Amino acid sequence: MLGIDLKQYRQFLTKNERNKVYLRKNSSQGRSIADNKYKTKIRLARAGVSVPELMARFRKGEDLRSFEWGKLEANFVIKPVLGYGGEGILIIRRKLDSRDERGEERYLMMSGKIIGLEEIKLHCQEILAGKYSMHGTADNVIIEERIKIHPMFFSLTKVGTPDIRVIVFNWVPVMAMLRIPTEKSGGKANLQQGAYGLGIDLATGITTFGIEGKGEEVRKIFDYRKKRMIKVNGIKIPFWKEILETAVKCQRAIPGLGFMGVDIVLDKEDGPKVLEVNARPGLSIQLCNKAGMKRRIEKIDDINVRSDEHAISLAKYLFGEKFSDKVAEKEQEKKIQPLEIIKMKIPRGFKPDLQKSPILKQGKHRVVEVRAKVDTGAFRSSIDRNLADKLGLMSVEKILYFRHYKSSLGKHKDRPVIGVTFWLQGKKVVTAVNVADRSKLRTKFLLGRKDLEGFLISAKKI
Repeated sequence: MLGIDLKQYRQFLTKNERNKVYLRKNSSQGRSIADNKYKTKIRLARAGVSVPELMARFRKGEDLRSFEWGKLEANFVIKPVLGYGGEGILIIRRKLDSRDERGEERYLMMSGKIIGLEEIKLHCQEILAGKYSMHGTADNVIIEERIKIHPMFFSLTKVGTPDIRVIVFNWVPVMAMLRIPTEKSGGKANLQQGAYGLGIDLATGITTFGIEGKGEEVRKIFDYRKKRMIKVNGIKIPFWKEILETAVKCQRAIPGLGFMGVDIVLDKEDGPKVLEVNARPGLSIQLCNKAGMKRRIEKIDDINVRSDEHAISLAKYLFGEKFSDKVAEKEQEKKIQPLEIIKMKIPRGFKPDLQKSPILKQGKHRVVEVRAKVDTGAFRSSIDRNLADKLGLMSVEKILYFRHYKSSLGKHKDRPVIGVTFWLQGKKVVTAVNVADRSKLRTKFLLGRKDLEGFLISAKKI
């Protein structure tokens, strides 16, 4: 099983906490939309969110009997409208040219199983009767297009379409994972049925850790293109910014859901498309990220999110992990001094008001060198307000939120927290830092321990 210490476990969101506390963020109207795949599809489409094309809907047996099945040749999915946990879903790859001994049409499923038309109709009747519905009540059937898999995923599976689940709370993406279907899961991207779950770094869209099913750790998976095993970490997800934007738009489209899971697939031509939203997302996503959702949700619970761009910035700077800290084999730790020179990124298009510090290049980015003091007594790094202003870091879009604190004189104040990017000993750090008055101090930037993971600090005195 996964190596998670007790301190980390306390930060995990438990099922009881999810049900008793955070589901209160979801109104009955919002939950009714999320629990109904047809209502969800219509609501999202009206809001401009891309969803798979609806090919048919059966509300009663007569609809099923009168439907022209001959027009469905390939690539379609049959779903119960009120289903949950991936139950009752049939994924059809194509119709076969040959028929069985009774002359019945046959179809090839994504799992490799061959199914007859009469068996498909019987399955639809069971859906209508409520066999797979969440509360055992009569249900509807929808048939929608099967997404044409993005070429990047061809190497990861041969039995289904991978998807990305993003958990959104208070408009902000707080955690994400890549779900990969397996033969064990029957071609479905569902962890309960045996699919792989790979944690994703929110800042970069790069996979980190992996589990199989409900929690068995996986370090390597088979690459069908390279014909060998590859590490689960280091897989770059295409359209990452667009995926996060899509997840945020889903919550905007269904405002009654303050806490939701969004399942997104990547079409090779159209990019991100939303399969469904979930008002009760599973909690195994925490295992494949080796991180707790409880702490993340608490951090953004009271933040006023100004826009979709602000929501993504919060996710990137607050919850993005340093990739070197997430790989299976850690990089060799670098030694740093109590005083270090860091290279701070300048926002694109901004002309800094600096006289002594020349503008340098760090790859494709413009940077300036800033002297920084290492302080392991401080959790979060901080920057001088005047320096931050000169570097263009105090603009509205850069301020993530205001942190309330009490000064030594007993006065209550609000301190801005901004998103910054800098390089320390060549290592890129994307983080959130406090803005403070350091005008009377020699160093205008203080490095807190949150941004010092992976470094060894010299004992040399300043």
